[in-house]
Amino acid sequence: MINWIKKNKLEFALLFGILFIALFLRLFRISEFMTFLGDEGRDVRIVRDLITKGNLVFIGPQTSIGNMYLGPLYYYLMAPALFLSGLNPVGPAIMVALLGVFTVYLTWYVGRNWFGKVAGLIAALLFAISPVAIIYSRSSWNPNPMPLFSLLCIWGIYQVWQHKKYFWLPLVGIFYAFAMQMHYLGLLLAPVLGLFWLFSLLQIKKDKELKSRFFKKTLIAILLFLLLMSPLVLFDLKHSGMNYNAFKAFFTDRQTTVNLNPAKSDRFLPVIYTTVTDLVLARQEIYIPLISAAIFLLSLLVFIKSKWRTALKLLFAWLILALLGLGVYKQHVYIHYLGFIYPAIYLLLGAILGFISTRKGLILKILAAILLTALIFLNIKYSSTFGNPNRQLQRTEEAVDLIIKESKGEPFNFGLIAKQNYDESYRYFLENKKANLVRGEVKIVDQLFVICEDGDKCQPEGNPDWQIAVFGPSHVVSMWQIDYLKIYRLEHTK
Repeated sequence: MINWIKKNKLEFALLFGILFIALFLRLFRISEFMTFLGDEGRDVRIVRDLITKGNLVFIGPQTSIGNMYLGPLYYYLMAPALFLSGLNPVGPAIMVALLGVFTVYLTWYVGRNWFGKVAGLIAALLFAISPVAIIYSRSSWNPNPMPLFSLLCIWGIYQVWQHKKYFWLPLVGIFYAFAMQMHYLGLLLAPVLGLFWLFSLLQIKKDKELKSRFFKKTLIAILLFLLLMSPLVLFDLKHSGMNYNAFKAFFTDRQTTVNLNPAKSDRFLPVIYTTVTDLVLARQEIYIPLISAAIFLLSLLVFIKSKWRTALKLLFAWLILALLGLGVYKQHVYIHYLGFIYPAIYLLLGAILGFISTRKGLILKILAAILLTALIFLNIKYSSTFGNPNRQLQRTEEAVDLIIKESKGEPFNFGLIAKQNYDESYRYFLENKKANLVRGEVKIVDQLFVICEDGDKCQPEGNPDWQIAVFGPSHVVSMWQIDYLKIYRLEHTK
């Protein structure tokens, strides 16, 4: 490494600067910017019990569509970070940020190997300053590490395909299990990995020794993948195939989920435009059809004129199969669904701008500089890094501290009124701080605290939320406010 740095001082300095920028943008006031709502509260409660009580976890979070459960690997990934942070939820968020910075580094490494020094640096820089990548790198949420594991899968299969390094096959099996357990859209990596696995096999079909090694490593890869996915199998065996049935319904109930006939789908252009808008143009809807067409044509030009066809074949397969898969999905495509192609987008942009900038002629170099400057300007101007933080973590803890103080050590029931949240984040702090919380399904006590996140429209008295309704007829005796949160103390109506 020292020898490489001595030979590439300028490149190392630029890379170091890019990684520093990536680290700063992701860690800057992370405790104030991180998301901490019901999902995040649920996750830290589960991982806390794993750490403190040894409660093993066999399933991960439930998907928002299809009622399927992910695997538990993300929880085990969170555990060291939550432990080292003293059970502070910011610990796992920092872990995700560091994984995000490592993904930027890996994007540079892959880009440099595939397309040269300039392309690698451009790809890493655009990834480092991408507003979307930053937002999804500073909160603890299972889809957020997906870019890392998808890139590791692609790099691994490339090593197998081009360099016959079959020891990568078991690693790909591991990385793919992680990708699948971050988000089930990892399924769209399977056609790419399978296709280039087949190409790798066809290259050695006449070499018995290589074929033997290839199949042995493939078998190990499959076994490792199944081993890491086995907690889900055990869960299904215990719960009458709950996950399997949910998967089956997802792919057979095509009225609401997927259209398996791509020719009848009208979703391809919207998916492409979402990708370009959010990952290239910093979420600005400017000349989207024109810019999408320009990226497509420039990609073809690079493929035809450059010497990078081998790597571009894999990159194009990664992108095209992903966009085809997302194009047959009938539900709304959220930007975090595209996590498994974040690196692919920036590698493609790096290849295009790197190709233009290294051509002969001053005009092309100026054009590349203008395009890169425009992208940097957009990403910095519309970055959320220096905006107003949401302070969800701090506000949640402040509300809990107030409830503990006002409960005066007496037992209390608790409820939350919120259209787009549930109470796990508050429960995490209430339990950690040893509050005298009693769940309504266990016992009804003399006082009820209700947090309302819905502003002036909130009506705690007679609210149909179960934890409030089970308390019975009651009236408000006290009210406090923290930012937009309203906190009520209720007692039974006599």
